[in-house]
Amino acid sequence: MAIPDFEKWAKSYSGCDGGDIGTLEQRAIWLCGIEWGGGLSAEHLKINMLRDESRPPAGYEDAAENLGYIFNRQALKMLSAIDGRKVSEYRDFCAQARPFTKGSSGYFKLNLYPIAFKDTDQDWWHNEFAEATGFDEKTAYLDWCKTYRFPQMREWVRAAKPKLILCLGKTYRTDFMHVFHDASATFHHEHIDDRDLWWSLNAEGTLIAIIPFMVNRHGLTKNDSIQKFGERIAQLMEQHGCH
Repeated sequence: MAIPDFEKWAKSYSGCDGGDIGTLEQRAIWLCGIEWGGGLSAEHLKINMLRDESRPPAGYEDAAENLGYIFNRQALKMLSAIDGRKVSEYRDFCAQARPFTKGSSGYFKLNLYPIAFKDTDQDWWHNEFAEATGFDEKTAYLDWCKTYRFPQMREWVRAAKPKLILCLGKTYRTDFMHVFHDASATFHHEHIDDRDLWWSLNAEGTLIAIIPFMVNRHGLTKNDSIQKFGERIAQLMEQHGCH
């Protein structure tokens, strides 16, 4: 059973870097990962759980913070291509669009799961995490999030109606489909440069695009391929009125 402090925290905007979540009048693009990397001690988790994260976080203090993370740099390349630019212009795009940054508009960054880990290996779950959350194993924590956090995230989508949710990590595509669409939804599956793209429109008219992780060697890492993916996603947005 989830500990009350954890439950309140996990059902809030925990796990989000933030930015502009968007409005019905000015819809945003959301970038969704699996969970924060880097890892977090159980002691720091307990401290984080005491924070009020009931509102969407405003984002980074400076857009240049994006450039300090390889995950963000790769994502900026994709967003540049979607914006009609070349992936090589991602630094200019970052400086001009200022995604996920306080006071900027149009981009919001979040994760499926709120706790940061070095990677998705379940062996990182230790007794201290069980004490902080109430779950003996990471699988129980993940299952809880699917039951209680995901419906809350779905309400965020219904309220803001983003024009695009770009989901990174194809091995978690069932989770992405579950949280941002309907369980019975049909996703189109395309191959671009031997890499997978799944996409579908949800009931809110949001384009859900699921792509491979953009950091590991088996993922979507080549600039030429990122360019093609971005151009295809932009084409789908135009075709389906996602603006």
